[in-house]
Amino acid sequence: MGVSIIRLPYYFYLTALCFIFLTGFFFFITKPENFNFNILNYSNAIFFTFFQAIIATFFSSILGFIFSLILYLSGKNQRLISAFLNFCFILPVIFVSFGIIFFYSSNGILSKFFSFLSLNYEFKIFSLVGIIYVTSYFNIAFNANFFFRKLVNLPENYIKILKSNNITFWTAIRLQIRRYLFQGYRPIIVLTLIFCSSNFTILYLLSSSPHLVTIELSIYQSIIFNADLYSGMALGIIQLILMLFLSSLILFNQNYDQSFLINKSSITRFPKNNLISVLFYLVVFYFFIPFFILIKGLSNFNTQLILSTGFLNSISNSMLISILSVLLAVFTSLSALFVYRSFLEKNSKLHKSIFISITILLFIPSLTLSSIIFYLNFNLNFIFSNFLIVSVINSFFITPIVFVFLSNKFIQNYLYESKQCLLLNISPFIRMVKIDMPKIKNELILIISAVFVLSLGDLTSVTIFNDSSFRTIPLFVSQLYNNYKYDDAFFILSIFIIFLFFIMYFPSRFLNRNA
Repeated sequence: MGVSIIRLPYYFYLTALCFIFLTGFFFFITKPENFNFNILNYSNAIFFTFFQAIIATFFSSILGFIFSLILYLSGKNQRLISAFLNFCFILPVIFVSFGIIFFYSSNGILSKFFSFLSLNYEFKIFSLVGIIYVTSYFNIAFNANFFFRKLVNLPENYIKILKSNNITFWTAIRLQIRRYLFQGYRPIIVLTLIFCSSNFTILYLLSSSPHLVTIELSIYQSIIFNADLYSGMALGIIQLILMLFLSSLILFNQNYDQSFLINKSSITRFPKNNLISVLFYLVVFYFFIPFFILIKGLSNFNTQLILSTGFLNSISNSMLISILSVLLAVFTSLSALFVYRSFLEKNSKLHKSIFISITILLFIPSLTLSSIIFYLNFNLNFIFSNFLIVSVINSFFITPIVFVFLSNKFIQNYLYESKQCLLLNISPFIRMVKIDMPKIKNELILIISAVFVLSLGDLTSVTIFNDSSFRTIPLFVSQLYNNYKYDDAFFILSIFIIFLFFIMYFPSRFLNRNA
């Protein structure tokens, strides 16, 4: 009985996904007569989606690699650097976008600095360059974290041999370490390409031309502006097919049972290098650029705005959506891990299909799924509220993150304790509750705080399902900005990001004290 209960969340998750995608494909194939959809009309959007994604992926990969070397050679606290890179990657897109707009816009900090020096400032943030810049910000942090963790996990003996033989680290990188660093990089590069091609919020905020339109932005315009629900759903299906093609490059060819955690507590020390020190602070400054908006936001403190109905409703909706999303994601992930392990214990190859069924949503943009659900909700006359739909959509996309993060520790427990549990005849349910959960407790607390932040900062699905009585903090900030209330928007955003920081800080602080 207990085993069946544990399996239920995963089966509900799988059934819901299959229903959504199969029904979506059915409606896509059986096009209604009153809809006129021609994919050629969206060829420019498809081309631009991958054009900007490829450029952003290139810069993300190169700069991520270079930044990781600089951060590693600086000799600073490795765990702190890794935590900082993780935090930059999960920052709300709307915060980073507005932060970079504030820094680079014609009235921003950089413009004022150039004016002070009596120099011309011509950088246009609302352009292709601005879109690629903001898109790359997150993915540079993502790639840098991958390479940084690989560097930190280099055997200490290897570093000692380099030092004893007077071999510079740069020479070692060129001759040998480079191959080690790029092992297992293919999934990262594909994920980066997918992340860069699904940057709806960035396009939503920065696109200033009809030529700077991606598939996701076309979906949004079709549903919201043109009331063309079928075209929106059809574009979602097309993007789904494209993303599944990209995901097939890694899903069926890679072994995911790899840990990318920092295994060493010591800091590798290199001889002091002034150039590396300067470059280190430049890298930190690059990642810190969005945070300059805090200066502007907090300088315009508005008590009335905080106490307003709009803000209170937005924060309550955001909190409730995030709590429900995280709960659904955690229960589903633990259920999937249980099923995954049960197949491993039976030496069944089906465990790979369990892994793929969960992680597949890492490769599917949120707006793609939202467009399909929006069409189904309208045509099948579902009575689900927007609040519930947005919560479920968010849970779909944070479930694979929770699953992947917990899987390594969970499988390690399986390898160490499977025989003992079998000999002692411990039931799977008791094992899950009494043995597994205490051992993954710390990891679970960390990932809950991270996905809670991700859910709070999401603007994608809520733009499709919003109405006058339903909005979240990111949508509230976006509406303030679009109404030219820049000071109010930056103020709310500043309060919001400080709140998110404490959500991430206190769990890690608590775990360090109990370590």
